[in-house]
Amino acid sequence: MGIGQRRKADRRLRVSSVRAGDRVTVPVVGEVDFETLPRLRAELDTAVSSGARYIEVDFGRVEFCDCSGLSVLLDVRARAWRAGSCFCVSGPVAPVVARLFQLTEAGPLLLKRAA
Repeated sequence: MGIGQRRKADRRLRVSSVRAGDRVTVPVVGEVDFETLPRLRAELDTAVSSGARYIEVDFGRVEFCDCSGLSVLLDVRARAWRAGSCFCVSGPVAPVVARLFQLTEAGPLLLKRAA
């Protein structure tokens, strides 16, 4: 990816993390796709490596997520579980994201369950 493409991707996705005790929340804003994926993966890798017991990815402000984004979420979820951490995606998720999760049957694996 060239510098121009990277800058464009940076404008389309904002991701950060907030740690509170043994919990890390990763708020994601924008579009998750092949171009923006490296930023999301890096933040999620950091969250797993931090040793946090709970990792919550806030997708409430994600407008779009393609299959590459879904793949990263599932991969990081598996690594988190192997490390002894709980991993979930919270929302509410956009209809297009909910549809992706429904079609792939990934919703039950990823979405935070109501308490």
